[in-house]
Amino acid sequence: MGYLPIRVSTLKSDIQLGFDVYIQLPHKVLMYVRGDDDIEPHRIGYLKEKKVRKLYIADADEGMYQEYIDRCLNEAMSDDSVSIDEKADLVVGAGEATAERIYEDPHSKKSYDAAQTTAASLISVLGQNDELLKGIFDHALEDENASDEAIMQKHSVNTSSLCISFAEFLSLPKDSVEFLGVAGLFHDVAFSQFEGTDKKLFFKEIGDMEVSDLTRYKEHPKIGGEILQDKEFASAEVIGLILAHEEKRSGNGFPNKLNTLTPEQEVLSICALYDREITCLKKTRDDVLEDFSMNQIGNYDLSIIKKFKSFVKKAGL
Repeated sequence: MGYLPIRVSTLKSDIQLGFDVYIQLPHKVLMYVRGDDDIEPHRIGYLKEKKVRKLYIADADEGMYQEYIDRCLNEAMSDDSVSIDEKADLVVGAGEATAERIYEDPHSKKSYDAAQTTAASLISVLGQNDELLKGIFDHALEDENASDEAIMQKHSVNTSSLCISFAEFLSLPKDSVEFLGVAGLFHDVAFSQFEGTDKKLFFKEIGDMEVSDLTRYKEHPKIGGEILQDKEFASAEVIGLILAHEEKRSGNGFPNKLNTLTPEQEVLSICALYDREITCLKKTRDDVLEDFSMNQIGNYDLSIIKKFKSFVKKAGL
């Protein structure tokens, strides 16, 4: 039997699982909770105390696990006694699990389907709670010395969440919001194809890169688009957004130096830039917003910059 890893942070006590859960020991996998039970709070607490981040389920139970996540999210969102931090923990856990899967297996239909499901969940829960977006952004990585992969997974979830909320703030069509949610999760998937020191480029200021490094970094939107380009299950709209997420109205973007952007392309570009500056480059939010006022004029429509700043301040980001 094959096993699929799941994150402890996606489990909620007092909700029947519907699938068996296993724990991995050095030389074997053991049953941890039976599917007809729920997982008690003290058991979740024990796992977190011992810094166990992952449990396992049978590959065949993946669909039931996704249904379980949806039940947990729906119940948490409607329960006023559940804190924003707890709600954000569930949402981020589910989102980062999907991002991890995307980066580990970007070519597969299962990864793409997981991104669509996660985007739909984000749309639903963000629409139910105005404070949740801030909770997602404020959610700290579990490990202070997090790996580059973990930081990029957080960046993916943040960008997707930001795109969804900003697109709805702008009253973009429902289909556009859905495409942006998936594209936000996938936009930097090329990171998974880079090796060694090339991965570090995602954590470096573009203006500080050597010419050869900059040339390499500028390839990542095209590489990301090509991962999905020949896949029948992938939306052309999502692929187009991935390809254009580094483009600017000024023509200074890449890879195609576009000087006109659709509203959806502009939303992804501005949201991905904003969170890259904060999550990957560790800048303060005030410094990033000041940069938008000083250095991004011309790169984006002025009215979009004003609306984005208004949206960010309203959301407390």
